Amino acid sequence: MTSLQFYFLFPSLFMLHELEEIIWMPSFVKKLSTQFPNNRILSYYTPFAFNAIVLEQFLILLLSLFLSYWFNNYTIYTTIVIAYIYHVLGHLIQTVVIRKYVPGLLTGILTSLFALCNLKNEFPIKLYGYSLFTLLVIILNLVVSFMILHKISHKK
Repeated sequence: MTSLQFYFLFPSLFMLHELEEIIWMPSFVKKLSTQFPNNRILSYYTPFAFNAIVLEQFLILLLSLFLSYWFNNYTIYTTIVIAYIYHVLGHLIQTVVIRKYVPGLLTGILTSLFALCNLKNEFPIKLYGYSLFTLLVIILNLVVSFMILHKISHKK
């Protein structure tokens, strides 16, 4: 598989992972909420908010792919793919810490392994460092999105 073919396949891998989360996250959060009733972070989760954020991230991913293709420069897109792999490590850490399967772990591991095999080590090591910055931006986007959606839903 060429790098270009992999880049165009990656949004499907991303959505496969997200679909596992969309299916299993409501019951997972419900169980966690009973276990940790005063956890403020869990109160921001709603299935609608989560799905809206997944849609937003998917559209950003597609936009970055389109711009990468348009300008024939996949540097930023590659940092997004690597940040995705880092985020799956977060799922693994969460699973170990709370001693429960975290939705998205299985598909995350499988898709990350596939992504690692297709990145083909053709990128400078500093790109992996830049990917940590990309991951930070993605996490910040998640937090802000959940806060905005929480505020909007509580105005009604």
